[in-house]
Amino acid sequence: MTALLSPSYLLSFSMSVTSRVAGWGMLIILVLVAFSMASPYVKVGKEQERYVKAVLSFEQKITKPVRTTLPIKIDGHDVTGWIILVGTLGLSLWFNGLSYRFQNQAEYLQYKRSMEEIQKQKHVSEFAIQSSSIGEKLDQLKTATKKDREQIIREFAETKRKLDEMGRDLAFLAIDIVDSTGMKVDEEKAVVQHDFMQYRNFVSQILADHECLKSTWTPDGVMTCFPTVDGAVQTATAVIGGLEEFNRDVKQMKRDFMVRCGVNAGFVIFDESMPLEMISDRAIDIAGHMQKYAEPNTVNIAKPAIEPLMERGGFSASGKVVDGYEVYAWKKAS
Repeated sequence: MTALLSPSYLLSFSMSVTSRVAGWGMLIILVLVAFSMASPYVKVGKEQERYVKAVLSFEQKITKPVRTTLPIKIDGHDVTGWIILVGTLGLSLWFNGLSYRFQNQAEYLQYKRSMEEIQKQKHVSEFAIQSSSIGEKLDQLKTATKKDREQIIREFAETKRKLDEMGRDLAFLAIDIVDSTGMKVDEEKAVVQHDFMQYRNFVSQILADHECLKSTWTPDGVMTCFPTVDGAVQTATAVIGGLEEFNRDVKQMKRDFMVRCGVNAGFVIFDESMPLEMISDRAIDIAGHMQKYAEPNTVNIAKPAIEPLMERGGFSASGKVVDGYEVYAWKKAS
């Protein structure tokens, strides 16, 4: 996993291993000292004497510096051994706790990097990560007990699986009215309200006819989501194609309605219950930027998004580049 190459992960992992080894080392010293203190009261056979002497000799080499530096006596009795016992026990527990904390940190970094890779490779939005509670579970790994950590990791894996299943290739269409502010100048408020409401009804009907999955409106524009690029493009061309009749028979303002349309597609975490305005994804942003740089009554689409399009009639290279993508444009034939 790429997380293994992370310097922070390697540092936490190595500190966890080092602390665990140190803890076991303290435990070994504790056992040796305890054996040394108990040996005078334990009878051993001749066959075991050499092993006992070897253990005691090894124990003396380890503890001699401590006994020399900190000789402690109470009522004339040397209690240095007891001090070493208590000290090594405390250090063993401390090192084990430290190892556990570094292990939690290493696991946190590992799973965090895993989620960052998913976001990068599949363009998963930060909101989708947060709403799935993965971020909260990751934070819990830092301080979780062993039992809790196992439960959190299981939940993390299950949530990640569900998140993967929620991922879909979707198309996004942004539509905005050209110079909507200028259109309202010197117009009666009632007329403006009527025309913009009628325009919204006009666009909403076309969205419904082309199986729009979700939409979110601004005062004079709309961002929409479709299961296919064809659906998004057909909707855009239908809106532009229907404006001639709308301007002639419905609107009452002096100026005609004109729109700019932008289309893009990408892999997005799609939750049926999540409002479109709550999804933050680069694929959606690019659709909005395509719309921003479109000419009046044209549809701009990013080159990668046009590739799966079944009907490309009317599209041609515009010579523009938006967000690093070549732009193809569609304009209604005269």
